[in-house]
Amino acid sequence: MTFDTEDMRTLRALAAGDITLAELEGMTFAQAQELARQGVQLAEAGRLEEARVVFEGLTASNLRDSAAWGALGTVYQKLGRVEDALAAYDTCIGLDPSNPVALVNRGELRLRRGDAQGLEDVARALHADAEGKTAAGRRAFGLMKAVTLAAANASTHPSPSGRGTG
Repeated sequence: MTFDTEDMRTLRALAAGDITLAELEGMTFAQAQELARQGVQLAEAGRLEEARVVFEGLTASNLRDSAAWGALGTVYQKLGRVEDALAAYDTCIGLDPSNPVALVNRGELRLRRGDAQGLEDVARALHADAEGKTAAGRRAFGLMKAVTLAAANASTHPSPSGRGTG
């Protein structure tokens, strides 16, 4: 097998991350959007394993697709694959630091583990959608309210050990 100069340029660009596999294969943005829409529909229908396959395919074909990484994290979270969900959210937030879906979901997972950084994620999600225009923004507001109420309750009703109730 031999590669011509153009093939080598293309392979180098792919290896360097200058182009994505989707671009190499000729997948259009509209096609990727349609696949993502189908993945969301599968997830909403409870067909999580099929949705996982769709979003894993989208992220493999375009490592820079933050929305696909966020959706993949959500599917992993619903499947109970917490470590995979956190990794997907980390990638999404690395690509799009103000993605409210990934921030609020990662924040919730971190808070459930007792990780205080979860509160920072929720606060960032609130900042990203301060008006609550998205479901993620409204969820972030609800989580922040719940955490605030729990903290207030713990400080006004300390446990016998003196460490609060939470």
